[in-house]
Amino acid sequence: MDGLSIAASLAEIVPRIAEGIIRTIYQPDRMRFVLRLFSGQDVRLVIDLQEATLRIAEHAEPNPETPSTFVMLLRKHLRGGRILHAHQSGWDRIITLEIHRREGSHLHVYALIAELVGMRGNLHLLKEGRLIRSLRSDHRNQPGGPFHPLLGQDKVDPSDVTPDQLERWFSVEDVERALASKVEGIGRETAADLAASATSDDLPLEISLRLKAWMPYVKAPCPHVSEDGSRATFYPLPLPATPAESFQAALETVVREAGVADVTAGDPILQRLKRGIKKRKRTIVKLEDWLSASDEADRMQDEANLLMIHQAELVRGAASAVLVDPETEQKVSIRLDPSLSPIENAQALYQRAKRIRRGHPHVHARLRKIQGELSLLRKAADVYRATGELDAGVQALIDVRQKQRPPAKKAVPFRQVELEGYQIWVGKSARQNDALLKAASANDLWMHAKDYAGSHVVIRARGSESLPDAVIQEAARLAARYSKAEGERRVEVTMTRVKNVRKPKGAPAGLVNVRDTDTLTVELEEKESR
Repeated sequence: MDGLSIAASLAEIVPRIAEGIIRTIYQPDRMRFVLRLFSGQDVRLVIDLQEATLRIAEHAEPNPETPSTFVMLLRKHLRGGRILHAHQSGWDRIITLEIHRREGSHLHVYALIAELVGMRGNLHLLKEGRLIRSLRSDHRNQPGGPFHPLLGQDKVDPSDVTPDQLERWFSVEDVERALASKVEGIGRETAADLAASATSDDLPLEISLRLKAWMPYVKAPCPHVSEDGSRATFYPLPLPATPAESFQAALETVVREAGVADVTAGDPILQRLKRGIKKRKRTIVKLEDWLSASDEADRMQDEANLLMIHQAELVRGAASAVLVDPETEQKVSIRLDPSLSPIENAQALYQRAKRIRRGHPHVHARLRKIQGELSLLRKAADVYRATGELDAGVQALIDVRQKQRPPAKKAVPFRQVELEGYQIWVGKSARQNDALLKAASANDLWMHAKDYAGSHVVIRARGSESLPDAVIQEAARLAARYSKAEGERRVEVTMTRVKNVRKPKGAPAGLVNVRDTDTLTVELEEKESR
């Protein structure tokens, strides 16, 4: 769901949850939460961070027997609380539930903030404006401190879009990309629908008129479900679609089609087709989220340039900075990592922009491939229902490969630290440093205090996902702490992937050659010195 779709869903949800008492909270999936409320009737409010959806479920979702620690924390603070209000931050995909809970004579004010931004989604619990805890670690926000929301994007309000603006945008970008990157609340699918049946010679005027005609549906949805049951919209779809009783009913129909709410027993091949469709839809959402975020590469580079220009005016420890762009003479708000210096913040932005640009062609190619597979599976499901036949090429797409049981892991002799689900290994001696290097995988991240003898440190990577900044920072501190940099307050730590670390033949224990390195500076408190 994009920002406009979330606003339309919220328009139907608010009257049903206002003054509702929270009976319980559970977590059917890693990124999906259900708040069961009573507001004159039972209501199940579903917050799905991965799918970026907010909806009311008519069908019960599985309630795990063993709740996670985060769910236990939510129950402790919110169970019995009353939802006073639910609101959206502009057209962003950020929802805040304001909850009051009385304990004796004390009335506590809580906020549950859902960032519905796909694979980067998060859930934050606040009490009296201070953060209690987040589902996922967030360097902007620390437990016990004030909450720093995501910065808004510099986009145009959909109600204010003019044909002249559209004409300028369309002259340099394709229609769908321009709408999704320049207009608040509009995602790729809504942008595609706006452009789908535009036929006049004056495309900017036609799209601006259609957008203005759709805006009233945000407050009073005119819901439809696509013919294949894969999409729900709050506006009339230009493609063949079926009207729905409500936007919530339309969303529920899509969930049932995807087999999320109720996977029923039936033809095993049809079930595998459904699972294959669901898997690819989720992958497409992730890839489109990544591409949407990748539009920020230019902004990241511009912010990095500003930090370099104004570095002398800034100090370490600030969570944000407001700087004047010398070219436009406009103020720009930049979010900072307080643990890094201004130059290190700029370097981090440069690196992120570089990685994003480098990954663009690969992500576009993968997106085209997955979209093609999704279309093939949907057509195959229709054919199979009608004829019972399945093409051999489709069969290969849905074949379930039997995973081989991995060999039992041998106990490792290194120091082991776990942070946010990541394993960090720390060598205890020169020989252990060699053993650690042999045990590590090629894409693990290797660290060592620069210019000092000391422990090798490895962060065990998990596939291709990027490592959280907090994990990298802690590993770098361990490399500095277990080195000869005793008494130093600031220590430079060298880091690279394990595949870039080589041990020369016949070299003494602990001696290695490295290439393609980066350097990270960490600060150590006195208590961290050995």
